[in-house]
Amino acid sequence: MTSIGGTRDRLIMNTVPRFEPANDRVLLLAATAQAFKVAATTIAAPVSIDFTAGLVNMQGQVAFSASNASVLTRVGNVASMTYGGMVGDSVTVTASIVVDGLTYTASQTVSKIFDGVTGNSARICYSKTSLLSLGSAPATLSTEGAASYPPIDTWGAGTVWEGSPPLFGAGESLYRSDGIFNPASGTTKWAAPYLSALKVGQLSAISADLGKVTAGDIFSATLHGGAGYPTNNYGWPSNGGSGFHLSDKGLLIGNINVPGGFFQLSSTGLLEMPGLTVTPGTPTTAPVARFSGELVAATGTIGLLRSRTSGARVEIRGDVQKVIGINASGAEVVVVQIGDLDA
Repeated sequence: MTSIGGTRDRLIMNTVPRFEPANDRVLLLAATAQAFKVAATTIAAPVSIDFTAGLVNMQGQVAFSASNASVLTRVGNVASMTYGGMVGDSVTVTASIVVDGLTYTASQTVSKIFDGVTGNSARICYSKTSLLSLGSAPATLSTEGAASYPPIDTWGAGTVWEGSPPLFGAGESLYRSDGIFNPASGTTKWAAPYLSALKVGQLSAISADLGKVTAGDIFSATLHGGAGYPTNNYGWPSNGGSGFHLSDKGLLIGNINVPGGFFQLSSTGLLEMPGLTVTPGTPTTAPVARFSGELVAATGTIGLLRSRTSGARVEIRGDVQKVIGINASGAEVVVVQIGDLDA
């Protein structure tokens, strides 16, 4: 390599500085915080946020602006915004300056961050009991604190209320009460309890609204419904209502005491409906059917039709008709006969 020895080479090497310094212009904007944190008490932190403009390779007064018509105060190239002067949940602050006909800008965005407000929370308590049922009064009661429970003996003697379901045995039932804790008042409001679970050999002591039930074989002592049958008593309603009753004593539908249809089929063999009654017979007498309606276009084969079983009467049998009377000695005699004389 040839050593530096020429006049031009020495001039170039000895020139200081060898390169022209950079002259790029930049506007910078710094913020002391990016958000106002707002507590549940509505107190914000920090009290204010400062925005400082920095100029690189230029000088002058910077102009500031804020979105949403938020209010800024400024000292030199530093602008400040308080929480009270901030409009909306998010604001953009912009700094700008014009140098040699060129506009330089820089921006910062700050927000409001809110702490959530503690709301109400649900609570549950349980109590076991050997009572047939618990009371419903009071409908509600309040206890102090988020860990409190209704007092002992509430809604029933011997009840102890706790947060978890206690173990219980045969003949006992488990009741539940639902509560709401209000952090503002520091109290829990409990509602009257309801049956949650039970262990029994039979459900004879249970009254329940079962809604729609799909079942196979059902053995029942009594089924009844409607305004006329509010209890399980067998008999026509005397309250003017209607409905039905079904038990081992029979079936009742409607109400015989009010106009309209009715039907009775008793376990003794009695059948009754409008215009028709069938009374049960005995080991020595046949059942009797009484019809008070009108037979319209009726046809059939009748073996024996008579107006009464004995005494003066009319009989129609096969192809013969007889009018039977009683003579002076009390004996039955045929007064009139139409048809087969040998019959």
